[in-house]
Amino acid sequence: MKHHYKLMALSSLLISPTFAHGTAEPFDINIDNLNVISQDRILLAAADTDVMGQSGGSTPSLLPEDERIDADSLFGTEGGYFHPFISITGEYTDNLYNVNTDETNNFLTRISPGIWLSVPSSKEPPLNLNPSNTSAGGLQLALPSTQSFDRFNAYLLGGLDIKFYSEDSDLNDTDALVEGLFQYNLRGGLSFRLVDRFTHAQDQFDIGNATSVDNMRRYDSNITLLAADWDLSEKFRTKVEYSNFWLSYDDTIDEFLNRMDNGISAYAIYKYSVKTAFFLEYRYVDISYDTADVKDSKDNYLYGGITWDSTEKTSLSLKGGYQDKQYKEDSFSEYDRTGLAMEMALDYQYSTKTSLTLALSHKIEESDSSLALNKKVFTGALYYYQDFTDRLKGVCVFSYSNEAYDQIAGAPERTDDSFFVKPSLQYTLKDWLMAELAYSYDTRNSTDNFFDYDTNTVYLSLNSAL
Repeated sequence: MKHHYKLMALSSLLISPTFAHGTAEPFDINIDNLNVISQDRILLAAADTDVMGQSGGSTPSLLPEDERIDADSLFGTEGGYFHPFISITGEYTDNLYNVNTDETNNFLTRISPGIWLSVPSSKEPPLNLNPSNTSAGGLQLALPSTQSFDRFNAYLLGGLDIKFYSEDSDLNDTDALVEGLFQYNLRGGLSFRLVDRFTHAQDQFDIGNATSVDNMRRYDSNITLLAADWDLSEKFRTKVEYSNFWLSYDDTIDEFLNRMDNGISAYAIYKYSVKTAFFLEYRYVDISYDTADVKDSKDNYLYGGITWDSTEKTSLSLKGGYQDKQYKEDSFSEYDRTGLAMEMALDYQYSTKTSLTLALSHKIEESDSSLALNKKVFTGALYYYQDFTDRLKGVCVFSYSNEAYDQIAGAPERTDDSFFVKPSLQYTLKDWLMAELAYSYDTRNSTDNFFDYDTNTVYLSLNSAL
């Protein structure tokens, strides 16, 4: 039997037209015996043009759920405490800056080393955290809880993404991230969890952000989550979580984006059966900007939801509800907004070789533009996984996003429709070595033609991990 591995590599920094799109995290592909964090992550539904929160490769969990932690050997394939990884990738694109005129070709070389460690030993990282700069609180999707871990669980990951551009060596840069998790179970069904992630990165090149080395949007961000989870009985659970998200851009011209979000969430969960749970959730987020304090707001969310594992082949997570966004500045009360808040993830295992995932999300988010206060974002993505042989795997991602900007008085109307498709082939050379070939087509159509673009990219990567 082949071993189950996690080949890890930091993602490319795919910056979108908005600051909130931030870094593009890895795309977690889980097919049979090979679990890979690909070079080019496709997030919940925004592909390379948006940051949507949790991993796009497996169904995002909307409710605290159990996760299995495996413990085995000290190092390497059966578990292990220490897991080094490295990825080397070449990317050719015909539109580096994602513009609609004077497109620039570029060949990008990425070297992405890192290491993660876990106690107790584990085959896979117990955390999959993908911050989103535009989302209130820093996450598009709620981070799932972990119940079925040992009394004590700790995890730490550090990685670099070193980039070399053929177009202009002044663009060469290094991104970095450090993330960690600490969990502890007490008797009586009470558990605590602390999660933290620091990111040093840049926004995607495009006409809304940066189109040269002179105006690269580089930033630092940090998200901290502290949660208490309590099993009151066999049928009822409750959970309380505090979150802090901090965002700071390097250039003074981007200071209007700097902010800090403090949030609190409370869950009431009813376990109807082994396969079905219903829950209610209330979430409050206080958003405070460093300099653009007229954009300070209070966001309230009320959700109802269900998680349902009907069979071994099908699972559904769904939560929907109401979002109320109120600005603290009295003169901005006309921009107070309410609307639908929704997250859904559906997994379908068609056969042992074929599976599908559908993900949807709709929320009011922070703006990435100086001409808008907020934006309504709807995203949808379909992921198709296919095993051709034991060594050859295929993945195809289709995604669509609609962003309707709430422009300030006098600014032209702006609504962006983005479409992304990325087929890829992955070949396992050794149990610890995988090669991937991929192509992506990324396009955006805006009511303001200034933001339109079409981009084609080809990727070739070699990924190794222990």
